[in-house]
Amino acid sequence: MKSAFLLSEDHHVIQSYLNHYGAHFKVQNRVGEQEYDILCRQINVEKTNYAFISKKDLERGLRDDLWIGLVLFVDDQKPTKYLFPSTVWNIPNQLFTDSAVKNPEYGINLNQHTMKEFVEKYGFEVMVNKI
Repeated sequence: MKSAFLLSEDHHVIQSYLNHYGAHFKVQNRVGEQEYDILCRQINVEKTNYAFISKKDLERGLRDDLWIGLVLFVDDQKPTKYLFPSTVWNIPNQLFTDSAVKNPEYGINLNQHTMKEFVEKYGFEVMVNKI
């Protein structure tokens, strides 16, 4: 995910990022100069269709400047990158879940009902232009 931002002409990856508040790295939009925290997850569909972020890992909670980068591994295909704002969990649904079964967590649930919407709406190339 980080390499995709490194290759982006419109974004700069901030290398000396210490106060990450649960994110893995920070990017800056070169045009508007806004900064965004990026938290990464992955799903290997051969093993699972679910990824989660523990609520305790989000020190500052859901916010407009926190985005989630998800890499999806499907069989022998090239990994696919997706990007979405953390605020999608403000209104949980079948795709973006808010659960407290064992530990409070935000989930990404990909299945036959949610996959099409996720792929069409949150592809990295489409969403990177929104930050």
